[in-house]
Amino acid sequence: MLVELGVAEQRYRAVREVLDEGASVTDVARRCGVARQRVHGWLRRYASDGGLAGLVDRSSRPESCPHQMSAVAEARVIGLRRAHPGVGAVADHVAAGARWRGAAAGPVECVPGAGRPWAGPAAVPGWPTPSLPASW
Repeated sequence: MLVELGVAEQRYRAVREVLDEGASVTDVARRCGVARQRVHGWLRRYASDGGLAGLVDRSSRPESCPHQMSAVAEARVIGLRRAHPGVGAVADHVAAGARWRGAAAGPVECVPGAGRPWAGPAAVPGWPTPSLPASW
């Protein structure tokens, strides 16, 4: 019966092949279908994190977001959007033909493929199209 190895076990075998058998990193990387830099990363993590635990998939999510808006400020913005639905970027985009979702569900985002992307004032009917001066 064939047993499928998990990701960490596959990485462990690759690392052990380099460390125990003296195989070159390039050959191991080629057999695993990854870049040699990836195998070097596995070797580093194996040594620093103490064995198999260092080879497990890790989250790429950042620990913090320094420019993230505070919960109080976010609640205030959402409250203002609900109180004044005809003002702001959402109203401009809706006037330009985009369909929007968001104020009730959280941060406002454009629904992909739901309308023409915002292209500036020219996208709003009746607004003049900006033009460059003749000297440019």
